[in-house]
Amino acid sequence: MATPQDVLHELGDPTRLRVLRAILAGRKNVTQIVAELGLAQPQVSYHLKRLKDVGLAVEEKQGRWVYYEANRASGDDRIRSLLSLLGHWLEGAPSVPPAAPPVVAKPESKPDDLEDFLL
Repeated sequence: MATPQDVLHELGDPTRLRVLRAILAGRKNVTQIVAELGLAQPQVSYHLKRLKDVGLAVEEKQGRWVYYEANRASGDDRIRSLLSLLGHWLEGAPSVPPAAPPVVAKPESKPDDLEDFLL
């Protein structure tokens, strides 16, 4: 069973929160989530696994498809309460933005001596 720290840690990732929001809206397979969020399939699968590992998501296999949804029927009332709260909270919120890429400062370029000579 996941600790509260584990669950909250998983919710701290913006991409994972976007994936959770997608499955809070209803049962979906990875292909549907990929299309909805514009993420790569391996990325979505990774985040679904992390959500599943802490009990926030469940999977159901149907033939060759695997569907995911929020674990609203969890045996842990804290998980059920948290998912209910997140469902209400994220319902009216603007979409969760993707994580911004890190800003890398570029060193100032110094002109080449040859370039100065030619000018």
